[in-house]
Parts: sequence; C-alpha cells; structure tokens
Amino acid sequence: LKGHILAIHHQHPYYGYKRMRTALRREGIIVNHKRVRRLMRELGIRSCIRKKRPFYGHKPSVVFPNILKQDFYASKPRTKLATDITYIRVNDEFVYLSVVID
Repeated sequence: LKGHILAIHHQHPYYGYKRMRTALRREGIIVNHKRVRRLMRELGIRSCIRKKRPFYGHKPSVVFPNILKQDFYASKPRTKLATDITYIRVNDEFVYLSVVID
C-alpha cells in the first residue's frame, strides 16, 4: 500500500489524503481515508499547494452602454423604459420576475 501511495505521489504531488484515497480506489484498492492519512504522515508525504493563477483568455460578459445615465425623468410617457429580471430558484426550477419601469 505504501508503494502505491508513493507512486501516486510521484505522479501527482499535489494530492492530499482524500484525493489519494480516490486514486487508490480507481486502482482497485479500497482503503479508509484515515489510514491513507496515517500512512502518508509516516512516509513524510505532504501535498504541494498549487499556485492560484488568474484566468487569462476568458471573454468578459457583455456590458451594454448606460444610455439613461441615471436620468429617469421623461417628458412624455413611454419614452424611457427600463426592466429588471430576477431569477428565483423554486425546487429544481427557476421562476423569473420581470419588472418594467415606466
């Protein structure tokens, strides 16, 4: 078992004891996570903390221009319309509420 843990650690040095247990299960070795933690401590294996990297290359969300610029006064009715849509989760479905500001 220690040999398997060392082999997995050399391939994936960032695995902690929980992910190590999952990797062992994929190999067909069913073992408790507490035992894996104890054996890793005996072997002196500690998971390497990976550096957090910023997400480059992701497209930003679409932002529309602010046409009203907080001026909600309209000289005639129905010349300036705004809406707000709110999604509320009910059980496994989403219900949306739409409010039109006239």
